[in-house]
Amino acid sequence: AGNHPGLDRSTLGLGSHSAQRRRTGGGTFSTDSRVLRRLRSQMYPLRHALSAAASSQSPAPQASSAVTSEAKAEVKELQSAPAKEHNGIDFRKKTTSTAGAYAGTIEMMGFTNIEGYQGEIFCNRNMNMEKISAVGFDMDYTLALYRPDTFENLVFKEALKRLVNKKGYPEHITEYEYDPTYYVRGLHVDKNRGNILKLDRHKYVKVAYHGFTKLTKEERADLYFNSPHINEFTEPEFQCLDTLFSLPEAYLYSQMVTIKDEGGFLQDKSYFEIWKDVRQSVDASHWSHENLKRQVAKDPAQYIVRDPHLFESLRHLKRCGRKVFLLTNSMWEYTNVVMNFLWGNAPGTLTDEWQSVFDVIIAGSCKPGFFVNNRLQLYRVMEEGGHAGDSNGGHTAGTALSVVEGLQDMCFEEVLKDGKIFQGGNWDNLHMMLDVKSGSEILYVGDHMYSDVIRSKRDLGWRTMMVIPELLHEIDRMESPLAQREYKAIRELYYQRASQEDHINELAVKLAYMEDEGIEEVEEGATQEDYKDALEMVNEQLAGTRTELRDRVKAYHEMYHPIWG
Repeated sequence: AGNHPGLDRSTLGLGSHSAQRRRTGGGTFSTDSRVLRRLRSQMYPLRHALSAAASSQSPAPQASSAVTSEAKAEVKELQSAPAKEHNGIDFRKKTTSTAGAYAGTIEMMGFTNIEGYQGEIFCNRNMNMEKISAVGFDMDYTLALYRPDTFENLVFKEALKRLVNKKGYPEHITEYEYDPTYYVRGLHVDKNRGNILKLDRHKYVKVAYHGFTKLTKEERADLYFNSPHINEFTEPEFQCLDTLFSLPEAYLYSQMVTIKDEGGFLQDKSYFEIWKDVRQSVDASHWSHENLKRQVAKDPAQYIVRDPHLFESLRHLKRCGRKVFLLTNSMWEYTNVVMNFLWGNAPGTLTDEWQSVFDVIIAGSCKPGFFVNNRLQLYRVMEEGGHAGDSNGGHTAGTALSVVEGLQDMCFEEVLKDGKIFQGGNWDNLHMMLDVKSGSEILYVGDHMYSDVIRSKRDLGWRTMMVIPELLHEIDRMESPLAQREYKAIRELYYQRASQEDHINELAVKLAYMEDEGIEEVEEGATQEDYKDALEMVNEQLAGTRTELRDRVKAYHEMYHPIWG
């Protein structure tokens, strides 16, 4: 209005109180950095987390949106020829989509950045540690933190081999490479359409990719909002990528979707059938104790991050009077190899020294069934010669299992006197061996929302802690000076947009009143044309604000991940 002679804010009835009210009366935006600083923990000397290392600065692969007729004409060639570029992407080349995310080469860090993650423990409920009698840990992705760039790639390669050997896929797909940074946890797979989705808390699809092709806002709306059926985004049509183990299968699925769309060897399979093949192949790779576990056992340092302070932290818990137990789904042979590496032994050296830190060790627990079925049989791990698994030497060459009988008539001392290493069993057996009266005396630390946290809390009343390694990267980004400046600028743009929208509404109401009453000029001297000019000007300002806000929000999200935000 200042650019129009004869018009000012008071003349048009636009005092500054509206904008001021927007700035002071909201509460929509929280001061995240202040909240985080109040949560700084002084709990342990161990700072147990992953560094967000940047292994590459190469941009995310971008794919074209159309399937060409030439591609369809090359079906026979695709079935027999080696892999080449698919939709603009060469699956044989190693790529990384982001620098700084959890995925990539990961190391321990000293938390010297005072603006970033400092090893805090975040709580959504108070917990009195005096009431905790036992603290338990999962092994995979909790005590043993796997390197995505090596371990997930190993799983990916094993799944490719199984697709070829078990599902009849062409052999040239074994040349495909895996990008450990492309996908993140929390996404959803639309099995029937071949899409990967990012939902917000209200189940609104914010981002969607078909294979490696990004869907437009209109395409997302047609698929998920304008359909006659409400999408619940649950099984069996959808699959949540809720574990780090699930990221390789999502990337492999996107590769196969791209090949199908090009008219390749998968044209006769549905997207759902392709997902089934991929899922079965990846699951079989994880459950196989052949090549996958053997490769890790040969050189654990290549696949697992070792924290030199781990066992000292566990000893600290024991010194404070808590019992410590290990509860993992991995079988005993593999558990023993991994825990020996975490202890500090060289590859191939297996001793029982690490076992001294734990009061009870249960491998092959079959969670979440462990928490709900109290009839599952408990087995004692025996070594060659019939000795219990925690006796001298710790070797597993002749490991065997023996049924533990008569548990209902035994006390925990009688059960543990013959050894503390078991396989299988159920929660009732564990409660008895820990000598706890209720689940609220147990704190369990794991990485899986459903297998480790929800089921044990809901059915048994265990207190739970969840390891989320990606938070290190996200908190570091959120607390960085650049992100703080961008966040503040975005917040001001939201206020500015709201103020401009209020401005437009007030102008429009006054103009409509003047037109309805036939008033050409108000007492202050402003005419209908003046109001129309002011409306046009503020609408132009609002359009500019919306464009700047959209661009800034997009850039802010890309600071966390260039594809998924």
